[in-house]
Amino acid sequence: MAFGSKRKLAAQTDAEEASVVELDCSNSGDEQNTADGADEEEESAENGTATAAKPLLDEYQRAEKGQASSSLANKKFSNGPLAEAFAGMERDGVDMHIMMFLCANGIPFNVLRSPQYPEMVAAIQKAPKGYKPPAYEKARTTLLDACKRKVETDLDPVRQTWYSHGVSIVSDGWTNMKNQPLINVMASNSCGSMFLYAEDFSGQEKTGEAIAEFLLQAIEEIGPANVLQVVTDNASNCKVAGREIQKVHKHIFWSPCVVHTLNLIFKDFANQFAWMVDTYQTGKVIVKFFRNHQHFQALFRKNSDLDLLKVSKTRFASHYILLKRLMDVRETLTTTVVTSKWKELVRDADVQTRAAANEIAQNIMDEAFWDEINIILDITRPLYMVIKFSDGEGPKSGDIYEKMDNMLGEIQDVMTNEDNPHKDDWPEVNNIILDRWGKMNWNFHCLAFALSPKYYDQAYLATLAPGGGKRKAPNDDKEVMQGVMQALNRIAEDQKEYALLREEFNTFIMKKGLYALSAVQADAAAMNAIDWWFTYGSETPNLSEVAKKVLSQPISSSSAERNWSTYSFIHSVKRNKLNTKTADKLVYIHANERLRRRFTEGYNSGPHYKWDIDPDNSLLEESSLKLEQLRWSSLEDNRTH
Repeated sequence: MAFGSKRKLAAQTDAEEASVVELDCSNSGDEQNTADGADEEEESAENGTATAAKPLLDEYQRAEKGQASSSLANKKFSNGPLAEAFAGMERDGVDMHIMMFLCANGIPFNVLRSPQYPEMVAAIQKAPKGYKPPAYEKARTTLLDACKRKVETDLDPVRQTWYSHGVSIVSDGWTNMKNQPLINVMASNSCGSMFLYAEDFSGQEKTGEAIAEFLLQAIEEIGPANVLQVVTDNASNCKVAGREIQKVHKHIFWSPCVVHTLNLIFKDFANQFAWMVDTYQTGKVIVKFFRNHQHFQALFRKNSDLDLLKVSKTRFASHYILLKRLMDVRETLTTTVVTSKWKELVRDADVQTRAAANEIAQNIMDEAFWDEINIILDITRPLYMVIKFSDGEGPKSGDIYEKMDNMLGEIQDVMTNEDNPHKDDWPEVNNIILDRWGKMNWNFHCLAFALSPKYYDQAYLATLAPGGGKRKAPNDDKEVMQGVMQALNRIAEDQKEYALLREEFNTFIMKKGLYALSAVQADAAAMNAIDWWFTYGSETPNLSEVAKKVLSQPISSSSAERNWSTYSFIHSVKRNKLNTKTADKLVYIHANERLRRRFTEGYNSGPHYKWDIDPDNSLLEESSLKLEQLRWSSLEDNRTH
């Protein structure tokens, strides 16, 4: 027996036995028992009396080896406090094996928050006696295929939404670590973005026609009647692909990614306005200096909780992000360059570093430099906020037109202010924005805007729009109605259906029948637009079906781009021997199982709350939600617009 023979137990003194019992009874929880047991062991070692500690250590070691507890086998102690203490030690042994597995294989602790973890443990506990876990070869072949089929089956509720809410094909290109060009396909609507597959285009030219053929195949698999739009980036071959798809399916719109389009406005500004470029370049030099000089950076970090951001060229709104962070740490930068330690570092540096440091300090102390940053941030903040809005997933098609209109008014307010030294550049700024706006899917966005009930609310229309203009209901805007008519004409199968949709649209905007009720109009201002149409759309059933689908569509290709983060996480340097088919299966399971779990109650509360967001991980590949939060959270603007 691990705790000694019966003869040995009988020979123990009453004091020793009472001490052990007291150790257990003083705490009711297993964790407290374990902790106190550890304290007792440590104290005994310190006092040189390991009489009570050694049996406990022996029991722990037996538990580590997976052996049955001898004390539990003894009927005398099977239900007593000693048995509970030893059971706790056995659990500690199991915990140690789990911990060793995690640490030895570099598995993040965050996986323990996953709902699949307790499900796996419960399944093992219910396994038949003598169960052996799957071997390497079985896991990577038959089990992987079976797991993918299970996820496909579990996603049936998501697929069902394609019939009621419609769906968009979202696609993006990427090159993996083996330098293989891939193009992925996502099926996206208001219920989430489902990864379908990615195809290797090695040896093929990614022409517009080739991409169109690839996407048309996906459309056929989903069902052309369910697909409303195809969303890609703004590349010329994608534009050609969009035109080819629209030739085959008249009702399917090609939509360039709104986020990409808006980001190009930043680049247009930088190309057009020297004052903006100069300020941005000066800011980049400051950031680069600190990040490239370790001692200066350490001095800065000593006084700041925020770090300077070196923003990738491919990062959306990189100009705004860099300047915003500089403004946030302005006080720290100013303090840093006047300290004696800074002067000491400059004095001890080489000639080149000394000259650069002096120039950096001069720019940081230049009030005009910070004034320019403030002006640029005020001008571009509305643009940044619309990019931030558009970059997230979810149904945003009904709001993007109004967001763009408001953004233009807000920028006009800033640019035309008498105190703005660049007010004469407003006409050029306006032209740049309008030109890029016109390259978006204007007709589709106009239709979604016109089908959003809240924009007909009288209280909303009574408020002034940014720029001081009066708000218009969608049907009072000629440009919007032109877009609406063109979009409805494309969606309708024939002229008869087109006429029916126009008639029902008139019923909707004139608030006839059910739409005349005060409760319905009140809900139009308060309810989600899709829910409103599901609730009250019976008055105009044909238009309601169109509205529910149009309003459920995404406006960006962000979901497809984030999918590559999952790919790089799975097909990493350590797993570089994965072929594309195996990687595709793993990404399918990883991405879509997480999508499915987000619809469960436990995702938004309890121990599995947002389990796929790793709070300890600063990398972007852990989850699409983490990617979105990291992209924007540190630069959240508290101002309301």
